Amino acid sequence: MELFLIFSLYLLISLFLYNYFIYPAGIIFISKLVNNKHKPSSLDSYPSVSFIIAAYNEDKVIREKIINTLELDYPEDKFQIIIVSDGSDDNTPKIANEYADSNFIAIHDAQRNGKSSALNRAVEFATGEILVFSDANNDFSKNAIHELVKHFSDVNIAAVTGSKRIYKNSDRQSAEGDDLYWKYESAIKQAESHLGSITAAEGEILAVRKSSFNPIDPTLINDDAAITFDIVKSGSRIIYESNAIAYEEASKNIMDDLRVKIRMTSGGFQTIVREFAFLFPPLSWFSFTFWSHKILRWLAPHFMILILLLSVLLSHRADGLFLLITQLLFYAISFYGWRNRESDLPSYIYIPMYFTSMNIALFIGFIKFLAKKQNVQWTKAER
Repeated sequence: MELFLIFSLYLLISLFLYNYFIYPAGIIFISKLVNNKHKPSSLDSYPSVSFIIAAYNEDKVIREKIINTLELDYPEDKFQIIIVSDGSDDNTPKIANEYADSNFIAIHDAQRNGKSSALNRAVEFATGEILVFSDANNDFSKNAIHELVKHFSDVNIAAVTGSKRIYKNSDRQSAEGDDLYWKYESAIKQAESHLGSITAAEGEILAVRKSSFNPIDPTLINDDAAITFDIVKSGSRIIYESNAIAYEEASKNIMDDLRVKIRMTSGGFQTIVREFAFLFPPLSWFSFTFWSHKILRWLAPHFMILILLLSVLLSHRADGLFLLITQLLFYAISFYGWRNRESDLPSYIYIPMYFTSMNIALFIGFIKFLAKKQNVQWTKAER
């Protein structure tokens, strides 16, 4: 029995370390050894683009978003803007309508059916060859559209996602953690893209060939995951372009960040169930990377709980006791950081606190998925 407990403990530790450290390091290393055959176009001709913004009660930021979009560097006669604000009961539709013209469409319906449904409605009005999806609370770099669409000269590429970056802001509790997380994710996505397809698009900055877009199931939480799987299953690629950047503020309150993680994780498990036959067994390169990058990440809090319990059961051994003390110290630092999260915490306290709280959110997301208590309508973060 003890041998089984020891084996289980080290297996769980190995899976945990593999997901957070070994897989990222390995795939980045492999990507350096492989030549990338894809060469983006110099854009001698520009494809037409429909820029779609899904907004729900965003009157605090929607005007700034519209101005940012109008200032993007792309030929005006090839650029259509669509704002869909289904369910908004503030001034979002009114502000959007102020800009309406032949290349700017403002869509509003009093009924709120979730983001996937709103995106499907917007695509019905899209005239562009390329659809670019964005959120209301981010700013695109001026050259972002150029950087995204230059890849579509390759017929094997059906979608391109950009880089997400967090504005530096010491007043926002999640700024440091979000910034570190997205830099970490960016390095992994760059490597995955180099070797094939990324495992998940960023819905905040995502370009899709219109001919490759299928209406999104409105019951799905993670619309970007649905687009990713549609494209990969069709035999096309979805790649990452680090020079197309979407900037946004971190959540004002770390609780808002936790709610986002809970929702996304619940949607992640929904994706696993929906795509289980495609993902298991993980024999294709995409399914292998998806398990390595995403599924093990969503299971990390389960591993952490089991590692702690097994360390308690094996605390009569020197290695078990060492692991137990190490974990208790880590969680004690995390708890202290949480209690003092509104203070200016040093990194050696902030990082354990942020890491632990985010994994708690992942576990809650799993519980909500099991209980079927997460729906397609989201709770807006404070702007």
